[in-house]
Amino acid sequence: MAYSEKVIDHYNDPRNVGSLDKKDENTGTGLVGAPECGDVMKLQIQV
Repeated sequence: MAYSEKVIDHYNDPRNVGSLDKKDENTGTGLVGAPECGDVMKLQIQV
């Protein structure tokens, strides 16, 4: 299975990465996954 050019581009040049300020009242943070095996993803949204 071949990946599309768009998928390869986003892999090579990631966008929207980093962390937002947790102290900002407009930022929401959530963790999902299984920490015991290291599968954790942090999601943040700023409204």
